[in-house]
Amino acid sequence: MNTVADQVKAYVQDLPPSLFGLEQVEQVEVLSMFAGAYNLNYHVRIGDKEINFRINIEQQSGLGDQIEYEFMALRYLDGHEIAPRAYYLDSSKKSFHFDILIEEFLDGPLLAFSQEEIPEIAEFLAKLHKLNPPKHYKWLIWDDPLACNYRQVMEDLRSYEAKITPDRKLVELSRQMLKKWAPLQEQYGSLFYPDKLNHTDVVRDNFIRSSKGLRMIDWEKPRLDDPSYDICCFLAEPAQLWCYHISDKVYSPQEKEIFFNAYVNSSGADEDLLAEKIRIRQPIVSLHWILWGAGKLCDLRDGLAVPELVHIHETKKHRYERISDPLLVEKLLESF
Repeated sequence: MNTVADQVKAYVQDLPPSLFGLEQVEQVEVLSMFAGAYNLNYHVRIGDKEINFRINIEQQSGLGDQIEYEFMALRYLDGHEIAPRAYYLDSSKKSFHFDILIEEFLDGPLLAFSQEEIPEIAEFLAKLHKLNPPKHYKWLIWDDPLACNYRQVMEDLRSYEAKITPDRKLVELSRQMLKKWAPLQEQYGSLFYPDKLNHTDVVRDNFIRSSKGLRMIDWEKPRLDDPSYDICCFLAEPAQLWCYHISDKVYSPQEKEIFFNAYVNSSGADEDLLAEKIRIRQPIVSLHWILWGAGKLCDLRDGLAVPELVHIHETKKHRYERISDPLLVEKLLESF
């Protein structure tokens, strides 16, 4: 019986070489497989070119056509030295029963996020946020960023509470948090504009220092939003705790200030306005992370994880536990 790796190899061999800038395909070799939280990623060599063959098992955004948004974002970013190049999209589900995205393989170390790297990350995000995405592209748009954020986390909580084994303390604290934060939508919603492309998953293990320079990977949920979303994600404690396998570092107030100042200097953003946006939005972005991790933990515990990804979720169980600690919500309640 052919393995999935054999099927990947055969699939690539049947594609036109011109897709990859080649005149012919003489040899295809599947080098390795790495499972992400939502995808199976096959590292494939075609002659002297290396690609990432992504099989999208589950949609992080919940959208049936999520992979098309990812593909379009990568196509738009081509040439901006921000993301891997996208080669091919197959959303027919005929070959693997799942969507397929083929993109450039980026090799290099992940960032440890030392203090010396903080300004570089800030400047990188500012470069992304200074782009002016064309409106005719297929973008997911949060037209009212704060209201959309609130609805997202309300749905996170509803979904989590409906699971078989939710943590009741976490549910109650999350309710308190949402009740306290809800009035901020009307008070400050007009400050936020959905005019910039956001990655929306700005964590350490989505940055790679490739041979071509710093890049971001895993563009599964690109969105037009206020750039404060990406910044709040980067600064959120749960997002930093998620990457403890890379570094046990959680940014100090001084390091957050270094990031903030570098971003302002590079982006030209209004310093006072941006600080206010972060103050308002960071708690709700953090709560989204907490409830996401708690939901994944429940799915594992209750035997509801997608079969193809159970193993990778098991290896991340301690990370889900770390970011879904109710103490994190208690800290958020005290923060505003």
